[in-house]
Amino acid sequence: MPRSLLPPLLMAAASMGPVHGQSAATDTTDLGQGPHARMHMLFEKTIFKVDVLTLDVWLGPEETTEIDALMSRRDGPRDRVRDVADSIASVAVGARNAWARIEFRRNVRFDRFLDGIRTNLRRAARAGIVTEASYEDILADLPGWYAFLADRGIRSGDGMFYRIRGDTLHTGYRAVDGEVLLDQVDVGPERRLAVMGGYFAPGSDFRDKLVMSIMRAR
Repeated sequence: MPRSLLPPLLMAAASMGPVHGQSAATDTTDLGQGPHARMHMLFEKTIFKVDVLTLDVWLGPEETTEIDALMSRRDGPRDRVRDVADSIASVAVGARNAWARIEFRRNVRFDRFLDGIRTNLRRAARAGIVTEASYEDILADLPGWYAFLADRGIRSGDGMFYRIRGDTLHTGYRAVDGEVLLDQVDVGPERRLAVMGGYFAPGSDFRDKLVMSIMRAR
């Protein structure tokens, strides 16, 4: 699969050594304002409600304006509320100005990390956000793309960052000690769709809580 088609959410530059300092993926300038610009959720796993990670998504001004309009009709029959929630998720999937941050709350084994990505991308593929061909290629290449985490694993306090501007996606992974393990820029619509589709596809581990965090905002 050509490098130009690889979704950055699933990429690791094997030839890139670790660097130190801030990544442009952490840049939050020129984003939307107000209660409908940002979403936040805590992801818990198992019946014991173990905190695994937090996810924040911050949308741009145009996307925020669209959601403001949707929120003006959120009250009413259950079908209308469901339609508004679906429309908010659609706006987020198509966002061309957005920032996202994952902060891990516990250590996560490499294999479990990959399983989580596979599961949510499968849901994005079923929704038509990620093509079946791309999904199959991703499954084959996942371990190599994230090779920089294979021995180390994910540690509590690590952070992943994504900055979307148009069809450019800047991706960063910052270790709990501040070391930047991945700092990469990729261009193409497939990149942003892979990231946002993994978050907002129907049935995703993240979609419902992210959307509800906006729908509860006043």
